[in-house]
Amino acid sequence: MIFLILIILANVLILSKLNFLPYPELFVYPYLTNHGLVPYRDILDQHFQGLMFFPINLGSLGMNTPGSARLWQYGTVAIIHILLFLVGKQIFKSNLKSLQQSWLFIPNLFFLTWQPYFEGWVLWIDSFLPIFTLTSLYLFKVKRVFWSGFFLGLALLFKQIILPLIVLVGIYILFKEKKFRSLVIFGFGVILPVTFLSLYITNLGVWKDFIFWTITFNLTTFAEMGRKFGIFSQWVRVIGVYGFAIFSLFSGKYRNDVILIGIFLMGSMASIYARFDFIHLQPSLPFVALLSAISINRLIKKKYLKMLIAVYALTSIFLLTQFYRGNMGDRVLFFGSSENKVVAEIQRLSSADEKIFALGTLPHIYQLADRLPPGNIFVFQFPWFMIEVEDRILEAVISDSPRVVIRDLTSEVEGHKLISFMPKINKYIEDKYKTVERIENIEIMVVK
Repeated sequence: MIFLILIILANVLILSKLNFLPYPELFVYPYLTNHGLVPYRDILDQHFQGLMFFPINLGSLGMNTPGSARLWQYGTVAIIHILLFLVGKQIFKSNLKSLQQSWLFIPNLFFLTWQPYFEGWVLWIDSFLPIFTLTSLYLFKVKRVFWSGFFLGLALLFKQIILPLIVLVGIYILFKEKKFRSLVIFGFGVILPVTFLSLYITNLGVWKDFIFWTITFNLTTFAEMGRKFGIFSQWVRVIGVYGFAIFSLFSGKYRNDVILIGIFLMGSMASIYARFDFIHLQPSLPFVALLSAISINRLIKKKYLKMLIAVYALTSIFLLTQFYRGNMGDRVLFFGSSENKVVAEIQRLSSADEKIFALGTLPHIYQLADRLPPGNIFVFQFPWFMIEVEDRILEAVISDSPRVVIRDLTSEVEGHKLISFMPKINKYIEDKYKTVERIENIEIMVVK
């Protein structure tokens, strides 16, 4: 246990020396929810509730500053390490003698090595998912099928992309276990959290909005405009790290474990289908760690294959060296000095009960400045959102005139200027507001 604690502390220490990017959504969505805005009706977003939209959320649980977000990041990583150890213990313990117990830590060492590299310095919904999926795998291993399904149901509340994993596990139960009763029990476990979600949406009275944003929008507008494919160099790095796990297929002793872990791996990788970013690989990384440990167990006994492990190690050193050179630092993205200056200006020019509006910049400024958007309507101003709701946002700005507007004409997403997808709003702001201050590229504007 001392060795496990040292691995966790090492992971935390590494993360503390890297730049930090907590996604703005994790701050602004709970803030707006806690101030009375209704998810999907007033807060226009495509994600399931998770810890952003329920009454008990990240904001009410104390994650309101970058410092507290760091603690959530450290705590999440620590829990994943503990769960990874417990799952590894289920896999390896029965096959090990007392002098070989170090094998139990191979998955943790693998996760320690690659967790920071695959955007582990970023905090997003995907960062939390392994807590639920690893718990589900552990419970499945110890024959607690209902609770295994329950934790996958909880994961589904965080992100719809967990649905393929649920389906794959269900198919595994049906065809591998050949027990329809187990499938029903597993299904009841999944349904329980989903039932809670359904009751909550019913209570809010937003079923139409919920279905549009979380299903229709995702399958249409977002699928057409928001999808992001990985470039060749990114895929080479992923295959180089993840590909090592393929040797676990040749380990007959762990065959059943490999199949089950492989299912969790494939299901967890569905996150990168919509938008390819390394952070979306975090849900699958623990399962790659488990399969890579089995691969090492297989290869280490073959003298002529030890060279493969050596090549893998050297390649890893090269990739990690490049990574740490570019990411060491103490910056907190979206929470720097310029953001603090903008907040100070907003609070100087407006009172707590007056509305503000962010045009093409700092979507979390409402939480930072403790203000609300006009009309109590909020959306992240990505192109795929604005093509749907520009008129609605403009109507809110006109009917509930903000005291202060902040605008950035240079903001881009994937080479497209955000402002180009909201020409009506920008023209209205141009006509009615004037710039009184400029902080870097951000204009501070008030009514003419």
